[in-house]
Amino acid sequence: MTIVQREMITVTPRQAEVLIFLARRDHWSVGDVASNLGVSSAAATKAIARLERKGLVTRSIDIMDRRCVNVRITHAGNDIIRHV
Repeated sequence: MTIVQREMITVTPRQAEVLIFLARRDHWSVGDVASNLGVSSAAATKAIARLERKGLVTRSIDIMDRRCVNVRITHAGNDIIRHV
């Protein structure tokens, strides 16, 4: 297992995969992340929650559909993937 560490922030290979995917555009829904990475929504939610606690992504409610949660990579998240 390869683990990326930058300034005391450690990410697993799966978390790095999520960050790389999120960097492809401004925001994604959790469902988009799950389907594009081939995991369940529950697994994607769990990985995103861990990344959010580390300050690498943000989650926000979609203003057009309050059932949908949008995920965005932060500057810190982009810094991490530059070193992957």
